[in-house]
Amino acid sequence: MIHRIKILLMSAAVTGFYWLLSRTWRMREMGLPLGPTAPNPKLYAHWHGDELLLVAISIRKKMAIMASRSSDGELMKRVLTFLGFRVVRGSSSRGGAGGLKGLIDLMKTGNYHSSLAVDGPRGPIYQVKPGVLKLAQETGLPIIPTATWCSNKFIFKKSWNQCYLPMPFSKCIVWYGDPMLVPKGITEEEFESLRKSLELRMQSLKKEVESFFESSQPSLITAKKLVNTGV
Repeated sequence: MIHRIKILLMSAAVTGFYWLLSRTWRMREMGLPLGPTAPNPKLYAHWHGDELLLVAISIRKKMAIMASRSSDGELMKRVLTFLGFRVVRGSSSRGGAGGLKGLIDLMKTGNYHSSLAVDGPRGPIYQVKPGVLKLAQETGLPIIPTATWCSNKFIFKKSWNQCYLPMPFSKCIVWYGDPMLVPKGITEEEFESLRKSLELRMQSLKKEVESFFESSQPSLITAKKLVNTGV
């Protein structure tokens, strides 16, 4: 009981801190299709280190995600639930099969988007695991590669994924790539080819969004539709 109360109080404090901090960020979405304001359900694939920024763009926008069964996962579940997410428990290392099945069943209702950290929970960094492709294959929904960056951030350098938290009043970018479909009935070789293709596309997208702050007139940006969004 005491442990549950402690987790509840901690999650309430973390939720309040994150919500207030994220209100100061100047968010911009780039590329098509846009994010969870779009009506049709989609699967957003992102690198593990980008998630603290991405949570802000999806608050109260019918997003379903997976959280681990660890004690840290319990805290994350409560925080994300407070922020309006639908949370399914499980990860690639603990309860993964059950978690993925629960997410598949939820996505088949057509009522939620979903977002997965495709190189988590233990890496290697920037290498796509097959989970998101299996989810797309079972649901028939498109995968939307997603990358983020911001102008001023605190990087958790000891973490394997180089996770970061935008600082107050940072300029934040969320960049969406072209959709990818994963057909049913494909061979293992074809599945692996799609996995590698998604990995390369996401690595490239990450480099593009990082370059946004390195050039005053990035040519890549002019080809994108920019949408300002108050989060």
